[in-house]
Amino acid sequence: MHVATLSMNRLVLLAVLALVPWQGGSALAQRSLAKSLSIKDLGLGMPKKPETPFEAEWTIEAGAVLLHRSRSSSVVLANTDVPADGDVFNASDLKFGAEWGPYVSLSKRVFGAVRGEILYFGVYDWDAASSVENGGGITTGVFDAGPVVFDRMDVHYSSGLDNLEINTCYPFLGRLEWILGFRWTGIDEHSTTLWDGRTGGADFASAAAWAKNDLYGMQLGVDGPLWQPSARFHLDGTVKACVATNRVSTGRDVTGTIETFLSDRRSVTRTSMLLEVGLMGRFDLTQHFILGAGYHLLWVDGIASGFSSLGGQGANSVLFHGLRATIEARW
Repeated sequence: MHVATLSMNRLVLLAVLALVPWQGGSALAQRSLAKSLSIKDLGLGMPKKPETPFEAEWTIEAGAVLLHRSRSSSVVLANTDVPADGDVFNASDLKFGAEWGPYVSLSKRVFGAVRGEILYFGVYDWDAASSVENGGGITTGVFDAGPVVFDRMDVHYSSGLDNLEINTCYPFLGRLEWILGFRWTGIDEHSTTLWDGRTGGADFASAAAWAKNDLYGMQLGVDGPLWQPSARFHLDGTVKACVATNRVSTGRDVTGTIETFLSDRRSVTRTSMLLEVGLMGRFDLTQHFILGAGYHLLWVDGIASGFSSLGGQGANSVLFHGLRATIEARW
């Protein structure tokens, strides 16, 4: 009996001795797993993304636009019985080149994710000129000259664009933004046309014509990233539409020997429409400085041209399009 009890005690002791190291090893293994480090935890490999992205309070974007302006509306200025290649008889034959102008915007984040923005761009000096010569063979339908014919016609046309916006931008669908704001766009047009008959006679007529378009109204748009192939480069898109009130002033100052050709001034208010589309590629130099370059388009319908007072007061459309390049600072 004593031997059996002793054997039983030995078995219990051996079991306890075996259980203690097993439990200790299991706990150690669990502690080892809990404290194991990955490559990222050691600071090797790719850096971790910040938990909260950088959100700028202020943003300034400055640069330039290089825009081409479409041609004027059709107004027949001269007719000749011996046309030559390159002769300009219609105002729509005048071609504008691409011209530079400033682009600047300032935005401030308010009420959390909402942004307030002031934006301006403009181009001031589109310019085109041409002339037609035909001794005693030029007539015109702009005014009633009767049997008078001219030897030469000279025409000069200039145009300028100003655009100012005050916008509020509201986030939606992730990184996209609604744009709601006020827009003013000014389009100033000037033309000077001379019909000269002094080599074959004493008659001449000169008209300095102009049109001033002041468009203002509320606009709605969408802005945001379209494609991001890398961490530093992304492609942004913008679409804006505006129904505007256009206060139009047109007129002409006339000099010459043709009594039926008189000076004139008119003012009218009409409804115009604007559509703007932008596509910008942006490269992040740092989180504070960003380079941008892309395409800019502005279409305006319902304006008067610099020749409107020579060929009626009808409304016309004009298209501005070209390049935009900027640098953006954020802090």
